[in-house]
Amino acid sequence: MSYKMLKCVPLLIGFSLSGCAVQEKLSLGVENPCASLQNIVADYDSGFASYRGKASSFNSMTVFRAKEQIISGHCEVWAWANNDSAYICSSTAPNEDVASAMYEKSIASVAQCIGNTWKQEAEAERIRDGEAAGVATRFAAQKADTPGIAVHRVDYRSDNSVYIYIGPTSRRDHF
Repeated sequence: MSYKMLKCVPLLIGFSLSGCAVQEKLSLGVENPCASLQNIVADYDSGFASYRGKASSFNSMTVFRAKEQIISGHCEVWAWANNDSAYICSSTAPNEDVASAMYEKSIASVAQCIGNTWKQEAEAERIRDGEAAGVATRFAAQKADTPGIAVHRVDYRSDNSVYIYIGPTSRRDHF
């Protein structure tokens, strides 16, 4: 990879992403992303009630703009009709190389923030409609009532994106 390309690759500092001219500029929405991540995980039992902002309702779910945005402008709380909820931050990438760099740095940042009391699973392939659709790395806590955390790199058709999911491990497609 050339120096010019490396200069353009977004860097993840905590969860802060700053991108190239071809990508929307991303920034931290909090001063301490690790503390925010830990507080969000702690609010899981309430369905992330402390983080729910303005709601948009759909047939089987409600999407809330997150009051606290680890990545400014890119985080939501999803609440499904069966009372499951997840806190999700996502960002698109201009290409697979940038998405891969964002993904690797996101994994390292999450691992650093949550510490060694969580088990990092081996990277797994994502499948969508029977086709390969990227990869995911999942983190599981030792406590049963704690949500899972997953970092996904989506590579499906022309979509290159990365998202961080904090929520029930039963939603395997997201987690």
